[in-house]
Amino acid sequence: MPITTDKTAISRHNIFLEKFLTYRVVFQEYFKTMDLIERGEVLKYETYSRLANNFLLNVKIYSHICKSFIEKQNLQGSAMEVKLNGYLADLVQGVDCLDTDQNLLDRSKMKLASARIQQSEREFINTIRSSLA
Repeated sequence: MPITTDKTAISRHNIFLEKFLTYRVVFQEYFKTMDLIERGEVLKYETYSRLANNFLLNVKIYSHICKSFIEKQNLQGSAMEVKLNGYLADLVQGVDCLDTDQNLLDRSKMKLASARIQQSEREFINTIRSSLA
């Protein structure tokens, strides 16, 4: 289903893309912070548990933004919504690389999660492109 092209719809679409890019950077920074925690280069109160909680809170906030956009643009059930939901699910699964009880990072799971998230991002962006054509 193509996105409508009235001025309000285009404005909402641009705002949504801007938020997508902003949150994309935010989520990437969380993965960089995982490395810093592992190397002991952060303040001592920064733990994987705290990081995971903050990460999931940001995913929740972003998912509400996404849901609102999908509803306003009448994209329920569209390929865009499916790819977006896949991206959000991959983000949530991204914290599976953390053992919050032992404050440990499984680096191989982290690399896999990061690659999976990047693939989901690309698929979502391609869906946006095709919906504008």
